[in-house]
Amino acid sequence: MKYFLLIITLFFGFCAVAQEKDKAKENKAKENLKYLYKEATVETDDYKIYIIDAVASLKQAKFKIKIFNKTNDYLLIKPTEFNYLAGDKTILSFDRTYVVAPNEEESKVIDFKGADMLSEKFAVEFKGIYKASAGGKAYSIPNFELPASKNDFTVENFTCTLKKADLKTDKSAVKFECQYVGDGVGIINPMKASALMPNGKENANSKKNQPMILEKGKKDDFTLVYAEVAGAGDMQLKGLQVKWNETLRESKLLSIGNTKIELIKESEKK
Repeated sequence: MKYFLLIITLFFGFCAVAQEKDKAKENKAKENLKYLYKEATVETDDYKIYIIDAVASLKQAKFKIKIFNKTNDYLLIKPTEFNYLAGDKTILSFDRTYVVAPNEEESKVIDFKGADMLSEKFAVEFKGIYKASAGGKAYSIPNFELPASKNDFTVENFTCTLKKADLKTDKSAVKFECQYVGDGVGIINPMKASALMPNGKENANSKKNQPMILEKGKKDDFTLVYAEVAGAGDMQLKGLQVKWNETLRESKLLSIGNTKIELIKESEKK
């Protein structure tokens, strides 16, 4: 009887070990598995969204999103308000907020992380899309002289600080950080900021900065770059002035994120 019980115990023990090994193999295979999804689009009066290169693994789903701004206003995109939906599962992205300029297109990779993300299909709700009027209040700002006698300035709801000024004969680079404290949003478009050269000639910023939208209490920095202009004076010896034009503007946000896209599995690969 004892031998019989021992054999039964060993048998079930071997079965349990075998099951654990099979489960480990299955989990290992699942870890290496990837689902690919079909491309998808959705369009409103304000924007068109393209989803491409969507892929999911066991612990992650991601895709490239292209958003074309159909308006003459700015779009503020908050991926942290995008909802990944699969069954009873809802997951938020942690990707950074960004801006799409009027009538322009921007591409970003959006990432969702969780457990068992290998779903035959999932949907994404694009709640975090906002519009900020490009026709908001533009601030009139005095020219900023460089070399600087003072490193900061305040104009109504903006405070800006000079972080770096590298003035050279052939090229000058100037870095500012601005904070917005109003109840709407602050729009910063560094491409509007030109330089007045020593002889008074206006010189465009050659640094291709994207516009920024700051909500209350937020701050960001940007760099202005001005190349040498023949006959306009030596920036290293005589300095320059930053002419702000309409670099700083204040506006209001309008939520326009009311769209959803469903992504359907196309294939899988290991």
